[in-house]
Amino acid sequence: MKDPLSIPCNCGSGKKLKDCCLFGRNKTVNTSILDSNNVPDYTGVSVFYGFRSQLKDVNPFEIDFETACCQVIQANKYLADTHNTMIQFQMLKPGDWYVMGKEDGQMKYSFRFDNEVEAMEVAKEKFHAVRFLQMPEFV
Repeated sequence: MKDPLSIPCNCGSGKKLKDCCLFGRNKTVNTSILDSNNVPDYTGVSVFYGFRSQLKDVNPFEIDFETACCQVIQANKYLADTHNTMIQFQMLKPGDWYVMGKEDGQMKYSFRFDNEVEAMEVAKEKFHAVRFLQMPEFV
């Protein structure tokens, strides 16, 4: 039986897992997004807020968006790079949709959906959302 740490790492480097990402050996960390000169860029990010049945019929202008049970988000380059740096894996690409929400006091995520409809279906199952809204814009 093969040593589990001798299998190739899934990061694509071709190195064995024990020599690559698992223990952080020979890894170069992308710190470019952590520089203080970088200003967060949320251009092109789409966010839908999910609400449970209690807020199903409430006027969107009267809803407190802080009460959302989850968010369905389309990542841009900045969000994808930030998230990938935090978890140290290439999980998201720009344009991918993902779901995040709080469950039992912990943040839960579901990743890599092709469109918002797929992500919303998961949000309905996982967080019991019945309504999705984007934050109203006042002109």
